[in-house]
Amino acid sequence: MADGKNNTKKRKRETPSTPAPIVDNTTASTSAADLVGEYEVFLNFRGADTRNGFTDFLYHDLISAGVRTFRDDNELPIGEKIRTELPSAIKQSKISIPIFSKNYASSKWCLRELAHMVECRANGGQLIYPIYYDVEPNEVQHCEKGSYKDAFLEHKKDKELDEKTVRQWKAALEIVGDLKGKELKKVTSGREGEFVKKVVEKVLLKLKKNYQHVPKYLVGMDSHIKEMEGLLYSDSNGLRIIGILGMGGLGKTTIAKVIYNKLSEHFKHSCFLEDVREKSEHHNGIDKLQATLLSGILKRKINSEGLYKIKDAVQGKNVFLVLDDVDNMSQIEKLLGDLSWYEAGSKIIITTRNEEVLLALERNYQNEGLHECYKCYRPNLMHNNLALQLFSKHAFRRGFPPEGYDALAEKVVSSAGGLPLVLVTLGSLLFIEKDRGMWQEKLEKLQALPPPEVLGRLRISYDALDNAQQQIFLDIACFFSGKDKTNPYYMWDDCKFYPSEGINALVRRSLITVGDDNKLWMHDRLRELGVQIICEKYWDEPGKWSSVWRIEDGWDVLKTHLDTENVELLSLPSSRYGEQERVKGEEFRKLPNLRYLSMEGIDFDGDFKTLLQNLRWLEWCYCPGNWSPTNFHMKNLVILDLLVAKSEMNGGAGVK
Repeated sequence: MADGKNNTKKRKRETPSTPAPIVDNTTASTSAADLVGEYEVFLNFRGADTRNGFTDFLYHDLISAGVRTFRDDNELPIGEKIRTELPSAIKQSKISIPIFSKNYASSKWCLRELAHMVECRANGGQLIYPIYYDVEPNEVQHCEKGSYKDAFLEHKKDKELDEKTVRQWKAALEIVGDLKGKELKKVTSGREGEFVKKVVEKVLLKLKKNYQHVPKYLVGMDSHIKEMEGLLYSDSNGLRIIGILGMGGLGKTTIAKVIYNKLSEHFKHSCFLEDVREKSEHHNGIDKLQATLLSGILKRKINSEGLYKIKDAVQGKNVFLVLDDVDNMSQIEKLLGDLSWYEAGSKIIITTRNEEVLLALERNYQNEGLHECYKCYRPNLMHNNLALQLFSKHAFRRGFPPEGYDALAEKVVSSAGGLPLVLVTLGSLLFIEKDRGMWQEKLEKLQALPPPEVLGRLRISYDALDNAQQQIFLDIACFFSGKDKTNPYYMWDDCKFYPSEGINALVRRSLITVGDDNKLWMHDRLRELGVQIICEKYWDEPGKWSSVWRIEDGWDVLKTHLDTENVELLSLPSSRYGEQERVKGEEFRKLPNLRYLSMEGIDFDGDFKTLLQNLRWLEWCYCPGNWSPTNFHMKNLVILDLLVAKSEMNGGAGVK
C-alpha cells in the first residue's frame, strides 16, 4: 500500500539508485480497467516503513516466482482514483498480505484497505496472510500499547473520521491479528532475505504454484526470456526441444528456472528435473530420476516404473519438461524416451555444458524427420554494463558502485570475463570489505592469477576462509555436495571445525547453498577448485591427498601406497572384480588420520586394536550379515551409517 501521491513520486525519483532485478512483467497489467482477475496477491504496507526495503524484495521475489502481485504505486497509472481502484484490486486477488510495521496504524489508507480485506474474506473467502515486520501480533490485535495505541488516539481526535469508521478499523486489526501469519523476529531472527523466501514459499503453496527458486538478484534476464520464448514458440502449436549450451557458471540453470517459472502455469503437466548428470551417477540414479519425472508430470508420488510408464504419462498431454545439466545422450534417452510420444504443444528444455549431447540429439531428430523441432540457445557472456550491475548487486547491494569505487569495480568486472558465477562469488566476497585499501590489495591478488582461468579467480574466495572453513569447503567439494548437511555437520563439529560459522561463511561468499531440503550444493566449477587445491602438489600421488574420492584411486591408496598419513577422507567402492573384498585391519595402520570412510560391499577381517582411532564417520553400504574382525573399537565415532545392512555380529564382543 502506498501512502499517497507524494511517496509515489519520491520512489520514482529514487529508482536509479535502487534498480529492481530485471524480470519480465508482461503478465502484469498497467490499466485499471484490466485489474479484474489479473492479480493473485495484494500487498498492503506502510510505504515509509518498508516500501524500498522489505516490501520491494518481497514484491520482486513474488514476480520472479510467477505470482501476479499488486502494489499500488507500481500498477495504478498516474491519475487513477485510488479510492475506486484499490478495492477492486483487493477483491480480485486470491491472497492479501498486510505487512504490519511500526507506523502502519497511522496510515488511513492502510486501515481502509485492511477493512476491505476483512470484508472480502467474510464475503468471498479471500485469504489474508499477515506479516509482522517489526511489531508483535498482540500489539496489532489489541492496539493497547506502542505505536498502534498512539495512532488510534490520533484517529479519534481527527474530525474528518467518524467513530464508526475508527471502530471498523480496530475490529479489522483484531480479526487479522488473530490469524496465523509470520513474524520476522521469530521465524528467521530478523534475517529479511531468508524471511522473504519463506513467505514466497508459503504463498506458492497456497496458490499451488510449481516454482523453482531463483537467485535473489536477477540481471539481464529480459534478453534471455525473449530469445527462449522465440525459440519455444516459433511454431506455437508444435513440439519444441530447446538445448541451452554453455560453460559452467554461465547461468544456464537460472535461465531455465526463470523460463519454467514463467511458463509452467500454462501447462497442467510439468516437471523441472535438476542435476541430471550428478544424480544419474548415484546408485539407481536413473530410476530415481524417472520416478521424480513421473511424480512431477502426474502430480503424485510415483515409484520408478521405467520408460513404459513415462510413455503412458506423456501421451495425449501437453507437457513442459526441463532436464538440467545433462552430460550424455543416454540420460536423455532413458528420461524422455521416444519423441513420437509427445503431443505437438509440448515444450522441452535441456541444459548442458557438453555440446556433443546436443549434436547427438540433433542427429537423432534429423533421422526421425523432426529436425525442425530442435533448436539450440547459447547464452553469451555478460556485457560489461550488465556484469557491473550484477557484481554491484552482490558487492554493494545496489545496481552500481558508490562514489570512489567505480574504477575498482570495473577492474573486477573486467577480470571476471563476463561469467556470472565469478561476478557473484567475487561480489559476495568483497561485500564484507569496507576499506578501499583492502579492495585494492585483493584486486592486485586477482590480477596476479593467470587469466582466463576461472578456477584461479574463484580461489580468491577460498583464500578468504580460515583453516577450518577451508577444510569444510574441501570436504563438500569432494564428497558432500548434493548430500544432506546433517551428518557432515556432526563430523565437523566433533573435529572442532565450527560448522555453523563455517557453513554460514561459505554461503555468504556464494561458495555453497543450502537448499530447502537441507542439502549442501556447490557449483561444479567450485568443486573443481577444491579438487585442484587437494591435488595440486601431488597430482599423480593420491596417497598424499587429504581426500581420496575417485573410484580408481581408493583401492590403490589402501593396497599399494606406503605414505598415506595425509588421507583423512576415503571412499572404497565395491570391488573392481565384482567380488566381495576383504580388508584386513593391518591395511588401515597407514591411515592414522582417517576421519571419514565410505565403503560398499566390503568385509573387514583381522585385529583392529588401536586402528581407526580418529574415525568420526563410517558409511557402510551393503554391510555383510556376518563378519569376523576383532577389537573393532571406534572410540571417536559419531556417525555409524549402515546402509541396507542386516548385521548379525559374530561373538558381539569384538565390536563397540
